[in-house]
Amino acid sequence: MSSKTAGREEAMQIPGDTPLKVVRDTPMSRYTTWRIGGPADYLIRAGTTDELVAAVRWGAGEGLPIYVIGGGSNLLVGDRGIRGLVITARTPGERAEHLLTAEDGGDSVLVSVAAQAPLSWTGRYCSERGWAGMDWGVGLPGAIGGATVNNAGAHGTEQKDHLHSVTLLGHDGAIEIKDAAWVDSRYRMTRLKEMPHPRPWTVLGVQLALPKGDPEELRRQADAHAEYRKATQPTGRCAGSTFTNPPGDFAGRLLEAAGLKDFAVGGVRFSSIHSNFIVNDGTATAADVRELIALARERIRAEFGIDLHPEIEEIGER
Repeated sequence: MSSKTAGREEAMQIPGDTPLKVVRDTPMSRYTTWRIGGPADYLIRAGTTDELVAAVRWGAGEGLPIYVIGGGSNLLVGDRGIRGLVITARTPGERAEHLLTAEDGGDSVLVSVAAQAPLSWTGRYCSERGWAGMDWGVGLPGAIGGATVNNAGAHGTEQKDHLHSVTLLGHDGAIEIKDAAWVDSRYRMTRLKEMPHPRPWTVLGVQLALPKGDPEELRRQADAHAEYRKATQPTGRCAGSTFTNPPGDFAGRLLEAAGLKDFAVGGVRFSSIHSNFIVNDGTATAADVRELIALARERIRAEFGIDLHPEIEEIGER
């Protein structure tokens, strides 16, 4: 690909006859919920499975390191950006219905969902149809692909609880289906998340085995989850929980007990609403986030003898 002026978009045809637009040197702050991150060398928005496959295969053919992100939550991109190709695999909820299909199995439904589908939209869509097991995702940021890689969860349920299988694309171009056992999901961790960046696999979609339930009750649960999040967690320029909960305790409780609620470094602070969320005042850098995380870990170790583990993933150059 020829060099272009930074930030200009260039429409180009890539393998598979899928027309995609490649962007040079675009700020990753546009694609993360923290609104932090330097420029990516190349970026492609892939709203469908075919586009995601084509984008990965193009990047591999160009010899580029490939980073695939979903909704950009739980993600910190370095201030110097990303060398290689970033593919954003997400589609707004109002355009996501074609990303989900279902096969009736009697007492349950096997739901196939593309990686781009928003987690919250998927939870709402399933609940309204009486398919139980995804209501926990309503109100949460991110996309299904990222939720699977991170084994996201809330309200006592995790993505792994109804995961049947995962469809993966290798950067060698091969597509494989792996069962849930292969994913090896644990608390906020999977085999995929453990792999170093750039990862050799991209999640194309998942298959969820959902039991049937009462649509009205599931709608009420979904509404309650969404209201709970609004009341207890900050929105806007933040990235979800900063630390995983240590065994038998809560990271938020420890941070508040250590006097870190509303504590700030540069342009970021631990939220006054929930101490385990870091919010950006609009001026923050990735360096600010790293410094605040390091300070918090040191203080919690000193006061409680507990080592908090970041739930946030970091990619890109510092």
